[in-house]
Amino acid sequence: MQSNLAASPLRNIRRFCLALNFLLAPLTALSAEHGFAIHSDLRLGADFAHFPYANPEAAQGGLLRQGTVVTFDTTNGMRFPGKMPNEFDYIYDTLMVRAEDELASYYGLIAESVALADDFSSAVFTLRSNARWHDGTPLTAEDVRFTFETVRAHGLPRYRTTLQPIEIEVLSPHKIRFSSAIPGDWVYLDLIATFPIYPKHVWAERDVSKMSMQMPLGSGPYRVSALDLNDRTLIERVPDYWGNDLPVNKGLWNFDRIETVYFADRTVMIEALRAGRLDINRELNGAFWADSYDGPALESGQLEQSTFTMPGGGWSSGLIFNLRRPPLEDRRVREALTIAFDGPWIRANLYRNAYPAPGRFYGQSALSAGAAVTPEEIALLSPFKVQLPSGLFDAPAPEAFDALTKRQRLRRADALLTEAGYVLANGIRVNRETGTPLQLEYVGAHADIRPVITVYAKALSELGIELEIEIHDYVVGRRFILDHDFDLTLAGFGSDFPPGASERLFWHSENALKSGYALAGAQDPAIDAAIEAMTGSTDFEEIIGATRTFDRVLSWQRYILPMWRRDKIWIAHDANLRFPAEFQFKNFHHVQYL
Repeated sequence: MQSNLAASPLRNIRRFCLALNFLLAPLTALSAEHGFAIHSDLRLGADFAHFPYANPEAAQGGLLRQGTVVTFDTTNGMRFPGKMPNEFDYIYDTLMVRAEDELASYYGLIAESVALADDFSSAVFTLRSNARWHDGTPLTAEDVRFTFETVRAHGLPRYRTTLQPIEIEVLSPHKIRFSSAIPGDWVYLDLIATFPIYPKHVWAERDVSKMSMQMPLGSGPYRVSALDLNDRTLIERVPDYWGNDLPVNKGLWNFDRIETVYFADRTVMIEALRAGRLDINRELNGAFWADSYDGPALESGQLEQSTFTMPGGGWSSGLIFNLRRPPLEDRRVREALTIAFDGPWIRANLYRNAYPAPGRFYGQSALSAGAAVTPEEIALLSPFKVQLPSGLFDAPAPEAFDALTKRQRLRRADALLTEAGYVLANGIRVNRETGTPLQLEYVGAHADIRPVITVYAKALSELGIELEIEIHDYVVGRRFILDHDFDLTLAGFGSDFPPGASERLFWHSENALKSGYALAGAQDPAIDAAIEAMTGSTDFEEIIGATRTFDRVLSWQRYILPMWRRDKIWIAHDANLRFPAEFQFKNFHHVQYL
């Protein structure tokens, strides 16, 4: 599960889909000189030539032009708050690369080998002696230590939490050890293996606690050649990139240059694509996909639309309730607000039925709770029975409201609000005891959602509730959201496998009072117990049972207003662009010109 403020959802969905093939496999921690796997054997031996999904014969060259409406405000990716351009991921190398067609398997990039303790309590990485920064300076273990010590002090809250119990020790110029104070906890390994490494010698003269717009120095396949704040970035392939011949890079990084143009409005960006000024766009809006890509470019064949089906549970979108704000701490109020949302009408009229109904939190997947509570769930939840909603142990599933008419919705929502102490007075919903009006604020960072929230606000007004709508650009909106300065906000979630790390970040009580991704601020001991069972087990059946328990409690507690599920990947692109036959969309580095 991942927020749309966070990392790519498709990577997580792929992990889940692949994980289903391993559900009956024994779970053991392994060490491998050329890589490591958390829950299975490495598929590729030390002598592998390239990843199976990469084409080493792919044509190289040319310029890829892409657009975005997601702004940035810094080139310092080690500091929070701050948003770095997404394409800067291509200028930095990482210790390892996570294979996209395996279950939590990592292969060496900067690190040529890793020695991993059986209980994950330590990992010793040996770095390649030929790793270099773009200025020719050797990349050493001191750079690695500097990166993670900086992130532990100044990075995203989830990174600080993950790295807090980790001891970092440089053993030699090309060897570094990470030791965890929590044996059995594998979560830190993913962060250490895949986080970009930054140059200590460059940042020695800068304040790492501050945002920066200075030109970055990397070690990866691309370097930055143009940087115009929220206007345009241009990265160019490094001809003498030190890692060109590594197996993890073969068949990737096929464009000489990648230009990213920043737009204030998605409609204008699509017009630029239709006019031939952009080459590719991954569309996230079902209505735009249905209505906005017609015209001469599509009719002439210059522009093509490609649709791919998401594996696993897909990507769900919903509104998060901030339980730190009264009256949202009351489950009855949250349920009333959920009932008032007319999902079927919105999906049909605003999105041309491009999205299916949201269903359960994990979609139609092995992680989703079934109709009946299982003995495993009962055992895990019994200590919290008094605190859980009535019906959770008896009813088949929390009720969905899609079948209700508008009148039925309003009547049921009114009854719940009245029961919670919020009554109508001259058409305004007020607190029965204080007379304070029930007013809520939606804060967002995506302009595309405004039509949906506007329709929702009208429905709430019929209940006497005023919903104020505040939508900012991505950088500003993200700051408000991560500082929890909202009543409702939009979030998206995909299935992450193995589960546990994301669930802890978003839902565990330990993060509820911290600035960051625990948007709802839930402090639910049943949720905590399910998350701890996910991360504390090395048995797949136990992990799945704990995840289903989490799914059931989350649904019953109404922490999220589910809106829809997206199960398709939509890409509009120049006809001269082609994707690999076994296409798994993560980044454009798999795409090539004919």
